[in-house]
This record gives sequence, structure tokens and C-alpha cells, in this order.
Amino acid sequence: MGSSGLCALPLLLLGLAALTCPSPLHPICDARVMEKFIKEARDTENAMEGCTNSCNLSEVLTVPDTKVNFNEWKKMDRQTQAAEVWGGQALLSAAVLRARDLVPDPSLSQQLGRTYSNLRGVTQILRSHNAQVEPALPPAPPPTLGIQTLAKLLSVHSNFLRGRVKLFLTDACRPDTR
Repeated sequence: MGSSGLCALPLLLLGLAALTCPSPLHPICDARVMEKFIKEARDTENAMEGCTNSCNLSEVLTVPDTKVNFNEWKKMDRQTQAAEVWGGQALLSAAVLRARDLVPDPSLSQQLGRTYSNLRGVTQILRSHNAQVEPALPPAPPPTLGIQTLAKLLSVHSNFLRGRVKLFLTDACRPDTR
């Protein structure tokens, strides 16, 4: 191989590497996408309403408190709102995975797997809005609840999506905040 071949090989490799670099995510602002995740969460919650003893968990799981004070929320800066949403997402994800380990029924475990998949999808939407910003100061821990049933876990999941996540994304998708 001549000197021109040696120069061409690194250029070819650099060109291939540039093709494989992921492009930045574009913000997802189509309300139908978030509504799909909310509907999935509600459907799963409704499917668990009739669940009895098999839906009791053997330990208390920590989840985000879904109550939102709208006046306080509006006063928060975007970074603080993002920290609350990410903190809630992390708590919910951990609780769903732990609940999946605790339930003996394979069909319940499968439902929780779908719920976890739903949470991962919402995480992708949040990432598309660059919502994972490191705060200058460590955020205050989000308010939490202790729950011990699958019905309550799925209710919290549904309410969290309809509350903090939807509020955050609605604000992030306003034309003046993009």
C-alpha cells in the first residue's frame, strides 16, 4: 500500500465514524405521543383495579408524591422542575423494577415490564428536551410516598405522567421556551 493508501485509510475510518455518531434528539412536542403514554398507564392501572391479595407487596416501596401545587410549580425555574421530574422518574423506575421482583405472578410481572417500558419511553421524551441538566446546587429530594400495593403503584405512575411530566413538557413545548 502506497502513501496515498495509508492516508486514505484513516480518512475512510473517520468518515465511517462520523456516519455512526448519533445525531442530537429533536424535542418531541406532539401531544399525541405523551397522551399515548398516559393512556397506556391508565389502561394498566384500570386492569389492576380488581387485583386482590396477589397485588399486595411484601415491602414498602418509595414513589414520588403526585400532588402538584400549581402556583409553586409556575414559580419554579425550568431546572428545578426538571430535577423534580427526573427525581420522580428515577423513584418510579426503581419501584416498578422492585415490584416486578416481588410479585410471584408472571402476568403481573409482565404488566410491570410494560409499565417499565412506558417509563423508559417517557425518559426518551424528556431527554429530547435536554431536561437532564445538572443543577448548580443539589436539588431538594422530591416529596415521596410509601406504597404497598400494585394498584397504588400504577395509580402513582398514571398521576405522575398526567401531573408533573405533562406540565413540564407542556411548558417545554411552548414556542417561546424552545
